[in-house]
Formats: sequence, C-alpha cells, structure tokens
Amino acid sequence: MVTTDWGRDTAPHPVPAGRAHRTELERDRLPEVRQLVEFGWTLVPDSTLWCFLPRLWPAPARTWVPDRSTVWVTETRTDATGRITDARCVPMGEEERRREEAEVNALLAEAGVPPRPPGRIWLLRPVGDHPGVEAMVEHVLALARPQGLDHLCPGLVDLWAAELRRASSAPGRRGGDGR
Repeated sequence: MVTTDWGRDTAPHPVPAGRAHRTELERDRLPEVRQLVEFGWTLVPDSTLWCFLPRLWPAPARTWVPDRSTVWVTETRTDATGRITDARCVPMGEEERRREEAEVNALLAEAGVPPRPPGRIWLLRPVGDHPGVEAMVEHVLALARPQGLDHLCPGLVDLWAAELRRASSAPGRRGGDGR
C-alpha cells in the first residue's frame, strides 16, 4: 500500500543509536547512512524530483536517521576584474539551511505535498519488481517525460503515487520491514 504521510510519529532507524552530535561529515559519509546502504537501503538525494518520495513510499520500505551532517559550500573572493583570488569550503550556516528547507517546502506546497519533517535523512528500499530504487526512478521518469512532467508538480506526484500503488500490489512485491 502506498503511504500518504511523512510518518512524523515514526522513530528513526535504530542504527544510529547514540550518535546525536553534529559532525563535519556530509550526509552520504555518515557511518549510519553508509551502514544502511550496505544493508540495501538507498539514500534519497537532495533533488526536487526525489524530495517528496518518502511521503509516498510504502512505509515498510522507508526509514530515516537524524540529520547530523554538515553541508559544505564554497566561498570565493574575486578581484575587480572578476578573477578568483581566494576560495575556501565552509559549513553552510543554520539560517541558510533553514532558507533552503523553506524553499523545498514551498515547491512541495505547489505540488500539493505538505512540508516534510525537518532534520531527517531518508532512505528507501526497492518495491515491486524493480531491482533498485534508482530503477524505479528511471521507470517513472520515462513515463513522466512524454507527459511533460519533468519537474515537481501535482501531475508528477500523482504519477508516482499510481506507480508505487502498482509496484506495491504486484505479485512477488518487495519491500522491507522498515527496520
């Protein structure tokens, strides 16, 4: 069955137990994320074509861990001619992170999707007869392109919901127990 909520009351996956401090590692480098990927989970990328999937994905095949990662940005300095004179990587500030999250939630709202819960890193497992989450994404995007659904919009969300319903009800369907 297709999920139609963010699972706000669900507990995080128990893998990161005891890891609560902020770290300088990026999301995909966190030990708990790497461990879950080894267990067959797929990290949901930061992309508007993926950001709403955890809301629709079958609950037994989705999980999350607290986001304790650092987002790195490159700051550059230029001279009067526009030539770069200095570049350095710095952690993105909390205000900028909140602003980016607000922008994503605004895009979700335009597509008819409620805001996502903050502070989560989502991971998914394959459903249906698709060999992996990426294969499911490619399948749906192949269906979406001819319909002009190449951006986050209500039509893309509806297409995803229909395809996830189909995949979840297919004989021999796959998923996990969410843990």
